Amino acid sequence: MPQTLVIFDTEFTAWQGSKERNWSEVWEHREIIQIAAIKVQIDLTELKIISSFNCLVKPKINSKLSDYIIDLTGIEQHVLDEMGVDFPAVLQQFYQFTEQGSLACFAWGKDNHVLTDNCLLNGIDMPDFCKGFHNLHAMIRKQNIDGGHLCSGELANHLGLSLNGHVHNALYDVRSIALALNYWMQQGLVSENTFKPINKAYQQKH
Repeated sequence: MPQTLVIFDTEFTAWQGSKERNWSEVWEHREIIQIAAIKVQIDLTELKIISSFNCLVKPKINSKLSDYIIDLTGIEQHVLDEMGVDFPAVLQQFYQFTEQGSLACFAWGKDNHVLTDNCLLNGIDMPDFCKGFHNLHAMIRKQNIDGGHLCSGELANHLGLSLNGHVHNALYDVRSIALALNYWMQQGLVSENTFKPINKAYQQKH
């Protein structure tokens, strides 16, 4: 029976050197500016995208984007100002997209930690994503699969898969992940069992 799950990605405020500093300056916060996700169906050796979610988010604390993050993501300040939505509203929309957390959520890293940070910044509770968050990047690296050393947006190009868009745009990045997963499944490097429910100990550790 086909499995349905969610692959998601976030983009968040950053400045030159933020990553190296681990956002340690008192004024630095990893405020989400974009959440994108795709709902996919996995059946044997094929992964199909069945719907998508993409929303810009207005930062609460540092509302003006740095030139660094604009260049990195391609998200312009005026577009964010015009189309961005407050984080609590976007989080609720994302929760609904995951069918109230009943679908397992996979990211190329620990993006759920960024969601939690933003809940704290906005003084709201994290919804109950009962099927949990899972780190695809850790799984792929553990299996020593070609591409596991890359960021999510670089996967499609690295594997010779056609995809138009901007690396570090969250929607582009999740589509890049989906193409890579489908490719690896067809090559027999990843199976549908990879996406079976994972125990809580693994979730907490990774």
